[in-house]
Amino acid sequence: MVGTASGIFKEMAAGKISLKDRVGDFFPAACSAVTVKDLLLHTSGLPADLDDVWQYQSPGEVWEAVLATKPLFLPGQESIYSDLNFIILGKILEQVSGQDLSSFLREEIFAPLGMRETGFLLKGKRDNFVKTEITKERGQVWGNVHDETAWQMGGLAGHAGLFSTLDDLARFSSFYLTTASPLVAGLFDYDCFERTLAWIRWQKGCRFLWHSGFTGPGLGLDLENGRALVILASSVYPKRGNEAWMLARRQAAKTFFGGGYREEKQE
Repeated sequence: MVGTASGIFKEMAAGKISLKDRVGDFFPAACSAVTVKDLLLHTSGLPADLDDVWQYQSPGEVWEAVLATKPLFLPGQESIYSDLNFIILGKILEQVSGQDLSSFLREEIFAPLGMRETGFLLKGKRDNFVKTEITKERGQVWGNVHDETAWQMGGLAGHAGLFSTLDDLARFSSFYLTTASPLVAGLFDYDCFERTLAWIRWQKGCRFLWHSGFTGPGLGLDLENGRALVILASSVYPKRGNEAWMLARRQAAKTFFGGGYREEKQE
C-alpha cells in the first residue's frame, strides 16, 4: 500500500495506467480479464496466495506460477485479500516504467517525499531491523522480508518486502493528509466489500483509511481531522499467531478512529 499502490496511483495520474486496463494488456495470464481496479479492490477472484511456495526454485518460477493461477470466481463477485493481486500490480509497474520495482519506487515515490530509510533489500547492521519469525525453512528471519512468497521472489515483490521507519511513514502519512490530489479524494468514491482502492474503509461515510500488515504493523489515516496512526511492531516473533497483539492493534485503531471497525462513529 505504501509502495506498490502509490506507484500505481502515480502512473494513473500520468495517464500511463488506467483502472480499466486488464492484466492481459501487460502479459499473458490465466487471469487476463482481471482489471487494475479489481486488483486494487481485491475483487479479482484470485486466491490468497500460492500453494506451497517452497516448491519453486527461482523468482521466475514463482512469477510463472502467479501467471498460471486461475481466479476462484468472476471479478467483482466477492472479495479475497490476495497477495497475488499486488504481486501482479508490482509487475505491471515494472513493465510500464521499464525499471525494477525498487528503483521506480525509490525515485518516483520515496525520494520526493524525503523517505530516505524506506526501500527493499536494505543494507545495514542487522540490529537496525526488528526480528520476525523463527522458521523451519529459514531459521531466525531478521533483516530480510518475512513473507515466504516475497522471499522466494528474491525479496522484491509488489505485496511485501518493503522496510521503513516511523519518521518515513510520518512523511508518507503527511502527504495523504495534505495533498490536493484528486486520486486521493477519489478513494472515498469506493466502498466495495468495505474497501477502496488499496485501502480498507474503517467506517462507512467517513474519510478514514486503514491497512495492516501480517507481521504486526498498521497505518490509519483520518483525513477529516488531519491525523495519522502509525503502528510498528513485530507480532510474529518468535512465532506467528499472536492473537493478543491483533486485539491490541484493533483497539488502538478503534480509539484513534473513535469507533470500532464499521461501527457508527462516536461523537
